[in-house]
Amino acid sequence: MLEPVKKQRRGEETKKKILKVALKLFSDKGFNNVTVDEIVKKSGTSKGSFYQHFRTKSDIFLVRFTEVDDYYLEVFQSFPKDMDPLEKLSIFSRKMMRFLDEEMGKGLMKVIYSAALESNEHTYFLNSNRSLFKITRSLVEEAMNKGAIDREYSVDEVITIITQSYMGTIYHWGLQDSDRGLESFSIPITQTILRGLEAKNKYEGPIQ
Repeated sequence: MLEPVKKQRRGEETKKKILKVALKLFSDKGFNNVTVDEIVKKSGTSKGSFYQHFRTKSDIFLVRFTEVDDYYLEVFQSFPKDMDPLEKLSIFSRKMMRFLDEEMGKGLMKVIYSAALESNEHTYFLNSNRSLFKITRSLVEEAMNKGAIDREYSVDEVITIITQSYMGTIYHWGLQDSDRGLESFSIPITQTILRGLEAKNKYEGPIQ
């Protein structure tokens, strides 16, 4: 019974090693300038091990964003039920931006955005099954049900506005030759958008 457990543990360690080395190479050299051969050589693994854990080179990003989404879920689950829904959206946005800055970094985010623009393989930004989009939908629906967001907008319209602001903020931050953190960079646009979405006449009731 112990051998399968050890084998699984070794597999997870190998996967983490490949992931760490690949992300560092992508950040340093750019996604298109890194090969699978280079990743396995630098990580001290093999092509067989690589393809056991990742279908393609772009799957590296997908796996990393899955880990990021686990953090988003922790943040979402930590909110008190009675907290103002717009405050939840504001805090969630700030924590998300801080995490991307500290755990991913500007260099890697620039590479990820560049790769997504150049290849149709990178679908994680538009994958509605990601925790990020599910959490955003849940927060928006709660805000609308509590009358915090103006119902001249549909749920889908609000989600589009918010997610586009996330992506635009990260992209604009990546263009800046500045040490300013992503969280600080995002606050003005997030506050402006939430004020614009806020209902002028408060009322409660389920979305029809």
